[in-house]
Amino acid sequence: MTHPSELKLSMYADEALAAEEAASLRQHVDSCATCQAALAAVRDEAQLIGAALKIEEPGMVAATTVPKFSKPTSLSGFALANVAAGLAVWLAQFLWKTVFGELVFNAASWVASIYLPDVYAMASATALHLIEEGTAMFDAYVGFVAVSLLTVATLVLLVRYRKTHHAPTACLLVFGAILAMPAPVSALDIRGDRAVVTIGASETVDDTLIVAAETVLIEGTVTGDVVAAARRIEVSGTVEGNLLGFSETVAVSGVVNGAVLGAASSLDFLGSALGGDLWVAGETLRIDDDARIEGNATVASRMTSMDGFVAKDLYAFGETVEVGGTLGQDLEAFAARVRLLGESQVGGDVRYRTEDEDNLHVADAVQVGGDVQFLGVPEALRDRSPYATGMFYLWELAWLAGGFIVGLIFLWLAPGARSLSLGAGVDALKTSGVGLLTLVGVPIMAVLAGITLVGLPLSLIVIVAWALAIYLAKIVVASMVGRMLLSGSDSLAWTLLAGLVVVTVAVNLPFIGGIISFVLTIVGLGLLLQFLLGVLPRRASDDPAPV
Repeated sequence: MTHPSELKLSMYADEALAAEEAASLRQHVDSCATCQAALAAVRDEAQLIGAALKIEEPGMVAATTVPKFSKPTSLSGFALANVAAGLAVWLAQFLWKTVFGELVFNAASWVASIYLPDVYAMASATALHLIEEGTAMFDAYVGFVAVSLLTVATLVLLVRYRKTHHAPTACLLVFGAILAMPAPVSALDIRGDRAVVTIGASETVDDTLIVAAETVLIEGTVTGDVVAAARRIEVSGTVEGNLLGFSETVAVSGVVNGAVLGAASSLDFLGSALGGDLWVAGETLRIDDDARIEGNATVASRMTSMDGFVAKDLYAFGETVEVGGTLGQDLEAFAARVRLLGESQVGGDVRYRTEDEDNLHVADAVQVGGDVQFLGVPEALRDRSPYATGMFYLWELAWLAGGFIVGLIFLWLAPGARSLSLGAGVDALKTSGVGLLTLVGVPIMAVLAGITLVGLPLSLIVIVAWALAIYLAKIVVASMVGRMLLSGSDSLAWTLLAGLVVVTVAVNLPFIGGIISFVLTIVGLGLLLQFLLGVLPRRASDDPAPV
């Protein structure tokens, strides 16, 4: 015959068993003298404990009752609680996307339909204003400083030579210098009062041209430099100096005797002749077979297609670099793919950096005057898995050691936190929900409180406490997990260490580690808040009543 354990009898005495299990145990106890004696001993023990806890002066405090037996949380129950919390979070996200998402997007569409100044228009207007007024403001500032210095000098002369006949002469010289100061003369041609600014084919700008507009068309000649900011810049004429262009689209089919510096989404050099260097960055870059660059070319683009002529070096950075033209000297490529196509010619060396040596394609008819060198990608720039680096494990070990020390101190100062339990079913969902509200709601309330200067110190304290609670959340959960794993151990250090190891491994699992970390955080925050709410009333009841 199998007799029930002492734990079963204790649960039966405390009416903690299910109805069917209690009825089955009752039938066995009624027919077993041994179990009847054991049950009587359990009940006597409960009565003795209750009698020992009774207060002799019941008028002072209410009578203390012995709590009923509470079944400890099992590891499977804890896992189910976490799964339930995760499902609750997913359900909240699903409801947000399906129920409220439509409202949010409709509201966003309505807000987007309200007229707002175009960002580019604002930037262009600001740049144009600075271009038009900047020189005058600077000249006025310099003039004010000069007049102030001359005035001070006049006063000094008057004070020093006030008793001599040289004072009038000195004052006349100073004021004569002020009147003789030349008026500032602008040496710039500034345009930008129209959506389209055109330098006609028969027009010559004998100066530096600064222009900001929607579209800039240079069909004539500019003897100086060109500084242009527009949505589209087209140069089909001649620029004797340098070209600085910042636009969505830059198209050069004319002559630029100086350097070209630009940034745009699309850059096209079609039959153009550049007398200096090329420095550009953009999404796509195309240099056709009729284009000539007499200097170096330094380009940064997702897609670079160079079919023209570069007299010196080509430095290319991007995803794909295709060379089908002629390079006078070296090719330096830092890209995912490098292709030398057709009958392209490289007068010097070809040095390329890619993930794999096979990412270089050289056609049979390509002529390379120097060496072809595969340099590879520097170690610091490689996309490596964090699990393949020693620093990852070093940081995790540091977190584990820090969590262990902080957890020991916290659990020693707050021994009540050692017995925190998640429960199962609805209790677990309640705890997770409280943690989620704490995680989201506390910073919002802190920001609202910090709007006023009076509430700013309180807001800072709340934010610091909130961040500390987030750090302690996983430590509290780790302590609970460690107690489940080492249920027979009373060592705080071993149970905490075991739980921290499990939590550290779980939050670093590929793909699901982030979700586990989030769930453990909200569960730990819920447990900490429940512990805090349980400590405060007890502390209040322990305070002596005022006399």
